[in-house]
Amino acid sequence: PDEVGPVDWQLPTKDKPGRNILWSADLGNLSQGDPVISGGLVWVGTNNDRPRDPSKKMDAGVLMCFDEKDGKFLYQYLSERDPEGMSVDWPGSSQTASPLIEGDRLWFCNTRCEVICLDIAPLLARTGVPTVVWKVDMRDKFGVTPQSVMIGSNTAQCSIASYQNLIYVNTTTGRGYSVKHPPVSPSLICLDKSTGEVKWKDSSPGENLIDAQHGSPLVAEIDGQAQVIMGQGDGWMRGFDALTGHVLWTFDINFKATKPSHRRQIPEKNFIVGMPVLHQGRVYFATGKHLEISGGQGRLCCINPSKRGDSSSELGDHTAPALPNPKSGLIWEYIGQGTEYEGRMNCTFTSVAIHDGLAIATDTMGIVHCVDAMSGAELWTHDIEESCYSSPVIVGQRIYVCQQSDVFVFELSRDKVLLARNGAGSSSFESSPAYANGTLYLMSKRALYAIRE
Repeated sequence: PDEVGPVDWQLPTKDKPGRNILWSADLGNLSQGDPVISGGLVWVGTNNDRPRDPSKKMDAGVLMCFDEKDGKFLYQYLSERDPEGMSVDWPGSSQTASPLIEGDRLWFCNTRCEVICLDIAPLLARTGVPTVVWKVDMRDKFGVTPQSVMIGSNTAQCSIASYQNLIYVNTTTGRGYSVKHPPVSPSLICLDKSTGEVKWKDSSPGENLIDAQHGSPLVAEIDGQAQVIMGQGDGWMRGFDALTGHVLWTFDINFKATKPSHRRQIPEKNFIVGMPVLHQGRVYFATGKHLEISGGQGRLCCINPSKRGDSSSELGDHTAPALPNPKSGLIWEYIGQGTEYEGRMNCTFTSVAIHDGLAIATDTMGIVHCVDAMSGAELWTHDIEESCYSSPVIVGQRIYVCQQSDVFVFELSRDKVLLARNGAGSSSFESSPAYANGTLYLMSKRALYAIRE
């Protein structure tokens, strides 16, 4: 809360030098893995279209690491394309999953649907490079059918959540392109941090998957019980007992009037691409689809995760008028105040940012929404004029929102105050900003920038 993020900067261009740029680093030509800063290291996801190692020019997803103080390149982990091809690992795609880091251990999901644990102690000490502690191939072990998409995120890798000695992974199994019905493989797995041993797995969506499955899990202790909360690919949010995998509650994120889709149809039903957010005992999330099939009405919800059983707002299905659910966990929902895209909450694949009683959400049509976090009442909206593919970030009393070519800085206020619109020159942003130790990190498709006034 005492941090003051930067407002004024200029990214370097061919014609102008940068301003308030601490350092910058070249990446591939498509970079979508949000920056993670830990232990003096900055980790990002990119591709290998501009190889750092001339001896390794293969098409690959890349987890890349830089020194936090000066941007010096330190290490990269290359994941060569899956030989099955574009249906499961799209050519040229970026490493999109951000890593989980605890001390000298790092876990991440790569473009080949593998969960990897690295020992990064040598890198932290600047004495050597990380080593692989263990690796789990989710396709081989669980029969997972990943589904890459051509437009937008390209791959469905998800970030990993942690609790005690366990980690939780969305397997990203989807409907698949080459099968009539997807195999009933797990959508969520729980692994031992140290060994990769499977502790439990869940296949709740089964054959009801709508398309791909993107949402990263959230872990939180609620009323003394640890829960894993994940928006799954069948359009339901579920809360699981973190130790056993038992389903505690479910919530249908779609209105019951929404019709199911048939194979190869663009689905009307939404699912969740961003990660749910916990704030003061409530869970916040916004609905949508990945970019290739995105569009239409979205829904921003605040729910009570202490409920049990079906806590959806409605009961029934699309064949008859829905009935209110007397056991609903819905606290409020926000869909906007109009039917055109400027006045409604559109589909999104981003997470919500919350602070000081305000919830900030962005959508794919480029609308920033600020609502009261307790009631869902709309406070203000702003059209940033281009699609928004990244989550908003709050630093102190400032909100950072990236669209394709500009970065907007708003005051965190119940009244709309636009502090700055910083142009990105020829850069293009598809990743969320990050902030650590007085520095704002912005990642374009081709470069990482550390910004400090």
